[in-house]
Amino acid sequence: MEITHQRTAQLLDLPAELIIHILSNLDFVDALAVSSVNVFLRTCLITSRQLEFRFASQIAGVTDNLHRKLGLDDRVRMLRRLEDGWHGFQVDFRRTLPILHEPFGIYDLTGGIYLMGDLNQKVLHYCRLPSSADDSVVWSRIDMDPSLTIVDVGLSIYEHDLIAVVTTMPTDTNLLKVEVQLLEFSTGKPHPLVRNPVLFVRNTFRPTASSIGIEIAGEYLALVTTPGLSELTARFCVYEWKTGTIVLDYSVASGTYCSIIFLSPTHILLPNAQTGTLDLFVISPSNPNTPGPSLRLALPSLKPSYSIHAIYGRCEPNPSPTGFPYSPHPFHPTPEDAIAVFKLHVRNNNDAAHEWGDFSMFVHRSTLFRLCEERGRDRETKRTVKWEEWGPPVTRWVDAAVVPWWITTSTGQRCVLSVAPDALGEGLTPFIMLLDFNPFAVKRALAVRKYNGNKGSDVDGRCNVHVGSSLIQSSVFDACVESALPYVSIVRYLDVDVNFDGVLMDEERLLGLATDDGGNIRKIEVFHIGNDQSGLSS
Repeated sequence: MEITHQRTAQLLDLPAELIIHILSNLDFVDALAVSSVNVFLRTCLITSRQLEFRFASQIAGVTDNLHRKLGLDDRVRMLRRLEDGWHGFQVDFRRTLPILHEPFGIYDLTGGIYLMGDLNQKVLHYCRLPSSADDSVVWSRIDMDPSLTIVDVGLSIYEHDLIAVVTTMPTDTNLLKVEVQLLEFSTGKPHPLVRNPVLFVRNTFRPTASSIGIEIAGEYLALVTTPGLSELTARFCVYEWKTGTIVLDYSVASGTYCSIIFLSPTHILLPNAQTGTLDLFVISPSNPNTPGPSLRLALPSLKPSYSIHAIYGRCEPNPSPTGFPYSPHPFHPTPEDAIAVFKLHVRNNNDAAHEWGDFSMFVHRSTLFRLCEERGRDRETKRTVKWEEWGPPVTRWVDAAVVPWWITTSTGQRCVLSVAPDALGEGLTPFIMLLDFNPFAVKRALAVRKYNGNKGSDVDGRCNVHVGSSLIQSSVFDACVESALPYVSIVRYLDVDVNFDGVLMDEERLLGLATDDGGNIRKIEVFHIGNDQSGLSS
């Protein structure tokens, strides 16, 4: 009897479309390694527009917006233009936004929107920022009920077209009722997906100096209220914003928390000024009355005579489990890879009027989430993880004594730093510094440095790569603070006619702010990032 042997199907027997689909499920480095073993695989990699955009997105740290219908050629072109602009710190057009109202302290920058409060605390002013030189810039407004006073806002523009306005209203018993008004941002009317457009938060004594932290991710709205000095307790609560159901409720000492970072749609990190820790809470709808944080990551310890006055944290953009259905853009920074920025305000307990210290810490959201997941699964792990056990290799610290105290200074894996004008010194040119924590940007900068003969910066002397440990030697800490998260820094000097009191950023722009003596914003200069350099001198 004759035995026939059937040939086993090989990878290269598959149609090119299937091979491209297989390669698209690999990381860029793995796909590059696979393609190096065969000419046909290499050809698939370098000729496929689908793979080009897939891996360019991975390298840039962005996520494809599937809700935006746009061809691959246009997506690739737009991504390359934006990334080339950021790598070269190039501005393709510049626009001045005059402030036409009397401003108040509320502001936010997210979803292509710049929003400001009004002095009477009854109106919110906003404008959609330009993406091209031809875009018109018009200030619009959202008017609240005259009986309400606006305290703060939370925005979820691209995921839900949602603005959550925290308000207060006097009651008959000499208290202030704190509520959240859930509005559709595009119309200013009650959001169509909510069961009740008003969430009750608490009653508080008046007068009050309440501060609010509010963030929205997916189905949840998280809120921290810090009441006036006459009250001893603050409240951290999480709502299912569509139904109004409270899924987490926790009371703490006043001054403990003032800001919120979603690590995932169900994991929330709160910087704790009382304990000097980052506190993790996990949303459990079946058990809203949590006994406290499930894990704490300690920050560097301070000397006994010092304490943390406040810690502010921000990580933009927030996790968006349903994508970006209300965004006009074809891609956005990947929320999981975004850099979290923590700003610490440290004071001397013996001389609070004079000795202060400001510091910034940077760490990836994915790193914090991984640490919380790993430590949370290990039941033998201590509830508080010491700084030395987690922090030095995955964070980067900066002495921010001369950096203006703005918080909306990062998006994705990039952050912008500026120096306050009064800290520059006479004769020094104003400048801004861009920090890029994308690992691929670090590899690219190292390759450029090697090409240039292992010099510390690129050919124009303004781009530096930082891969070793740095030390902060300050009198406020028990020991030197070591940190080693790699990053790239790029410095650009401003035109002689520009002197900003702060610089903010979003996905495609820098915003320079000019303030008056009271700290109120009086002018906004928008620098759009692109290929053609203008507005920033060399």
